[in-house]
Amino acid sequence: MGITRFYLPTRFIIGAGSLSQLGKEACRLGKTALLVTGSKSMRKTGVLDRVINDLHGNAVKPVIFDEVEPNPRASTIDRGADIARQNGVQLVIGMGGGSVMDASKCIALAAGGTEPIFSIYEGRAKAGKALPIVLIPTVAASGSEANAGAVVTNWDTHEKVVIGNSQMNPTLSIIDPELTLTLPARTTAQGGVDIFCHLVEPYITCDEFTLINDSLREACMRTVVETLPSLLNKLDDVEGRTRLCWASTIACSQFAGLGGGTGLMTLHAIEHALSGHYDIAHADGLAALLIEWMKYTLPVREERFKRLGKNVFGASDGIEATHKWLKQVGMDFKLSSLHIKDPDFEKLAANALKTGSWAKFNPRPMDAASIASIYRTSF
Repeated sequence: MGITRFYLPTRFIIGAGSLSQLGKEACRLGKTALLVTGSKSMRKTGVLDRVINDLHGNAVKPVIFDEVEPNPRASTIDRGADIARQNGVQLVIGMGGGSVMDASKCIALAAGGTEPIFSIYEGRAKAGKALPIVLIPTVAASGSEANAGAVVTNWDTHEKVVIGNSQMNPTLSIIDPELTLTLPARTTAQGGVDIFCHLVEPYITCDEFTLINDSLREACMRTVVETLPSLLNKLDDVEGRTRLCWASTIACSQFAGLGGGTGLMTLHAIEHALSGHYDIAHADGLAALLIEWMKYTLPVREERFKRLGKNVFGASDGIEATHKWLKQVGMDFKLSSLHIKDPDFEKLAANALKTGSWAKFNPRPMDAASIASIYRTSF
């Protein structure tokens, strides 16, 4: 077992009603805030107005940037960083799903300098000092509120990449399950699949059994597997929403790697090429690829899949049980049902290896031919 490094400087405020703490927390970080969002529902439900009033009431001036799209573009981030600089903002508040939170972190990083975010990613420019970051997830899915990573798409080249910088660790994350109560069933299910994949990928790809780490990931996966079906039948279940929020935050935090377990999200590596090119929902891509990725990895991880079946699903076959669960929550489909037409699988596979080079470190290594085969059998 190697050396483990743990670093999580983010403060968390978690629980129903915790959004009410935003104003008094934000005023400690600055007097002008870029408030980043992307969902029109924030206005329809009155949440955006509530936040704006709370900030004003605590002497924080909000500058609204509501242009973030799903699979956030590098160009959108650069525009947000320009607005932040022009208005002299002192902190960035991101309120939304994973795309908004990822964009907010990158905006905070880019705003500290003058260079485009992709120049920073490619090493052609150095990042300045990032602005303080406050994140408020409105979907239990990405776990972006608990790490220093972000996924960004260069739409000109269709490269969807992971940007990591310790300065992008949120200063504060406020996780209020009540903000997820208005989510429709499909979005709720997509979030659950994303959480599950964040847990199952490193669980399957890790090199050794570790009691603490395996047990932690199994507990979080069971939480998602057991909670999501019932939640889809009762979308206003605050307790169920809260459980998913906890699982989401843990799954993509440093805590998920404690106990000695390591592993790589190699399924994510090959999905990014799809959503970066076709602009499909990230979780839909994961769901469509998940079973074929599992089948491909099975020959070198049979014991891991047996353990998955037994300890997460109470079944003998982990892949079959996962497939049954996807059907149960309405997330069992093929890539062809996602409006992907005439795909060039070889080109997509080459893109995947360029933007997600860690795919080649899958327990059963993935090269361009094998990735193209997974795409093809998932279609």
